Amino acid sequence: YYDFAGNELDNQGFFNLLKDSGINYVRIRVWNNPYDADGNGYGGGNNDLDKAIKMGQWATKAGMRVLIDFHYSDFWADPGKQQAPKAWANVSSEEKADVVYSYTVESLEALVNAGVDVGMVQVGNETNNGIAGESGWSDSMLNVFKKGCEAVHAVKNTNNEDTDILAVLHFAN
Repeated sequence: YYDFAGNELDNQGFFNLLKDSGINYVRIRVWNNPYDADGNGYGGGNNDLDKAIKMGQWATKAGMRVLIDFHYSDFWADPGKQQAPKAWANVSSEEKADVVYSYTVESLEALVNAGVDVGMVQVGNETNNGIAGESGWSDSMLNVFKKGCEAVHAVKNTNNEDTDILAVLHFAN
């Protein structure tokens, strides 16, 4: 990346440029485990939690807040596909909401403890037709939304009562 004068920027410099250009929030997508057995990314987005933490730290250091977009998948989640991650392959629909809750709490605590200024959390990505392998506006799907939002509020309440972390749902179109 380059600044307006043509100078090459490092990662922090890029986020500083965004802030200096009037950007106040950065949306960072998170996939559970976007890699195959050999460690190669699937190509639909390779941001895992570790990469999200690093980018979140750059954004925070630059003075911006962060929106974390949990896909709850290992690959792209959109209205046409909402696959549960590999690690959740044997999780029943009844257990899915609790797994989403635990994953969300653990991930958010890691982000917050790393100093990332999380202002919003997107519970799912383009969830028109499903989330984390659940679909059809079933009780299981709705429970995933509910438990994901409860996880956001739990992290907010345990870390700092003054911290303002909003839980949002994302529907395409």
